[in-house]
Amino acid sequence: MPRILAIGGGGFLMEDAPSPIDSFILQLTGKAKPRICYVGTPNGDMPDGIEKFYAAFPVDRCEPSHLAFFRKPSPGSIPLAGYQEQLMRQDAIFVGGGNTKSALGVWREWALHDAFAQAYAAGTLLCGMSAGAMCWFEAGITDSFWGAGYQPLPCLGLLPGGCAVHYNSDPQRRPRLHAAIEAGAIPTTVAIDDFSAVLYEGGTLARVVRWGTGAGAYLVFAEAGRATENQFESEQL
Repeated sequence: MPRILAIGGGGFLMEDAPSPIDSFILQLTGKAKPRICYVGTPNGDMPDGIEKFYAAFPVDRCEPSHLAFFRKPSPGSIPLAGYQEQLMRQDAIFVGGGNTKSALGVWREWALHDAFAQAYAAGTLLCGMSAGAMCWFEAGITDSFWGAGYQPLPCLGLLPGGCAVHYNSDPQRRPRLHAAIEAGAIPTTVAIDDFSAVLYEGGTLARVVRWGTGAGAYLVFAEAGRATENQFESEQL
């Protein structure tokens, strides 16, 4: 079944200690030693993010690899020539945080958006944090425009509606999302706090998980011209 795990914030890219969400990703694959690939395009394939990925997903627990468009080949990297075949062999693909708009441009140039769709249809677990969560939806509310504040951004459209991340940690995200919803600039949106994640199965929200105090996720929609929030029930990891 096609599945996507969208993480509002947290995990190996944000937390110093091992995070429950990282173990949850491996658990979701259902494999004893799953293949998992890290895609760090949103942050320009920064070495720090790649190092954190390999620290969080060591070879004794999984078969880790990474796909980098901005860096020379390094241990664990998937060759860019024919990378699509390698992605189709993965049990999970994890997209990191950073600039969503820039990542989408690179992916379209390299046809990675098509490879993501093919892997998704084949049953590979797609997951990611921040930009790596928003990218899967029809739209996101993002600061990727640098200096223009939070703006709606068309995304890959593998999931219906919009997505907002870091919802409880940035005071500007809620009012900007509400304004965009009321203006009709973004569709009904799932807003995800830090230390919380939403799991979609077959395009439908199936579970909300949390591992931080007070964390959760919300459905934000227009009702009588006003933005309205409904919090989802969630389970503690």
